[in-house]
Amino acid sequence: MSLSHVISISDACSLDWDVIVVGAGPAGCVAAHQLSLQKLRVLLIERKAFPRYKVCGCCLNQRAISSLQQIGLGTIVEDLDIVRLDSFQVRYSGREAIIPLPGGIAISRSVFDEKLVQAAIHAGSCFLPETTAMLRNYTEHDQARDVELTHQGELSGVVTAKIVLVADGLGHPSLQNCEGFKSVISENSRIGVGTLLAEDGSAEYPAGMIHMAINKNGYVGLVRVEDGRLNIAAAIDRDFIKKSVSPKESVIQILKDSGFPILPEISEGSFKGTIPITRNTLKPVGKHVFVLGDAAGYLEPFTGEGMANAISEAITVARIVPRALLKWDHQIEEEWLRKQHDISVGRLYWCRWLAQLLRSPRAVGLGLRLFHMFPGVARPIVTRLNR
Repeated sequence: MSLSHVISISDACSLDWDVIVVGAGPAGCVAAHQLSLQKLRVLLIERKAFPRYKVCGCCLNQRAISSLQQIGLGTIVEDLDIVRLDSFQVRYSGREAIIPLPGGIAISRSVFDEKLVQAAIHAGSCFLPETTAMLRNYTEHDQARDVELTHQGELSGVVTAKIVLVADGLGHPSLQNCEGFKSVISENSRIGVGTLLAEDGSAEYPAGMIHMAINKNGYVGLVRVEDGRLNIAAAIDRDFIKKSVSPKESVIQILKDSGFPILPEISEGSFKGTIPITRNTLKPVGKHVFVLGDAAGYLEPFTGEGMANAISEAITVARIVPRALLKWDHQIEEEWLRKQHDISVGRLYWCRWLAQLLRSPRAVGLGLRLFHMFPGVARPIVTRLNR
C-alpha cells in the first residue's frame, strides 16, 4: 500500500494550523482523526517513511478494539485478514502455562499504522511524512507553538499551531529543546529488541496465541500476524545484551532457556533495538502542548496494553483540545493530568508490577505452577489489563 494526499513542507509552512500532531503511531493518528472530524485544521507529522517497521508488539487487546469501534474505526481491523488471539502461552525454564485471553487480535504495525494514517487523512488531516519535528521553546508572550521541520538533515521550514500534540514515542525527541518536559528513566530499565520474520511455513509458534519466553534477564514475546510472519518483541536487561554477542543472541538465549524452539529464521533475522524503555514524563502537559502515548510514559506491554492506552489517551485529548484552543489555562493542564492518570496509571501499575515479578525466578516458577494447576487465578489480572 502507499499513502496518498500528503502535503509538502513548503505548503505546510504556508498554512495556519489549529493543531500539529507529532508522531503517526496509534496515539497521534487517532488524535488527528478525532480532531479533524471536529473540522479543525490538523497537520500530522511523521519522521519515517510509510510503511515502516517498529520494534513493538503487534497485539490489540479487546479494550483497544472496543475503543476503535466506538469512534467508527472498527473497520480498520475488520477489513483485514487479521489473526484473532485466544490464549497466552508462557514458558520459563521448561515450565509452561497457557492462559485464556478475552479477545484480541494480532496485526503488524506497518499495516495497522498505515491504516490509521489513511483514516486521519480521510477525516481531513494533512500528512507530512519523512520529516523531523522539533518544538521551539516558548515564552510567556507567545500564543502559539513554533515547530521546526527538518528533512534529510537540513532545516526546511517552520510551522505554527495553537496546540501541539506530542506522540513521537520513547523520550519524546521533538521536545528535547523545550523546558518542562523532563523524562525520567528507570534505573533498571530494559532495552527493547525486535524483528519481523518472513512467513516460514512452520507449525511452531501457531497463530492465535501470544508466546512468551521468560528468564531472569528479560522476556521475549512472539506472535503470528496477518500474513503469517512472526513478530518478535523483547525487553532485555542492558547488561545481558552487553554480555551477549548481539541483541539477537540475547533473544536466542532467552528462548533456549525457556524451552522454546529456535527457528532458522530467528538465527538469521536482523534485530533492531531501542533506547531504554521504562520511563515516564514528569509533567506531560504545558504551554499549549499535550504529551501522550509512549512519549508520556512507557507501558510495558504483555497483551497489547500500550496501544490500548495510546488509543484511549488520543480519544480523550481530542475532547479537551477544542476548549484549549479557546483558552489555555491551568485548569486545562490539570484536567489532562487527571484524565491521563485515570486512563493509564492503574494499568501502568499492573504492567510494571508484572514486569518486576518476572525478574524473580522464584516468583515466576511459583506463578507458572499456580497458573498451570488453576488457570482461573490469572483471569482477573488479564481482565484488568484488557478492559
